[in-house]
Amino acid sequence: MAKRSSIELAHQTIGIVPFVMRFMSADLRNSKYGALAGHVSILGMLEQRPYTMKELAETHMVSSPTMSSTVTTLEERGWLTRERSVDDRRVVWVTITTDGQAALDDMRGQTAEKIADVLDALSEDDQAKLADGFRLLLGAFAASIEDSHSL
Repeated sequence: MAKRSSIELAHQTIGIVPFVMRFMSADLRNSKYGALAGHVSILGMLEQRPYTMKELAETHMVSSPTMSSTVTTLEERGWLTRERSVDDRRVVWVTITTDGQAALDDMRGQTAEKIADVLDALSEDDQAKLADGFRLLLGAFAASIEDSHSL
């Protein structure tokens, strides 16, 4: 079998990622949380460490007012807190709460179950191939991100 070209694999990746994201977004919207994919992304970042409002806005490529609105929504749900820096009153730190972590864990678990239902249709051999592909894809992107940070 001929080796696939990198550009063909890139096009396949570009095709599948939005499809999977639509599936996940619909599941999140229809869950008891009524969350958006962006909410999960923010909570996922915050479980690693606190971020400033500016960092969150820049990472998600939205304006500060848009991020402020989203953070307000999550704050009203009790999923995160924001606090002004004591060193610089212009800086606002955002931190995930215990309830936010619990909601994130639950949403991830529920979405994983829905995806598992879809993947159950694959044979064990195809599931193993898919797992190998995911490991390779993650490794390639992690290495690329690491390289871009060292420039």
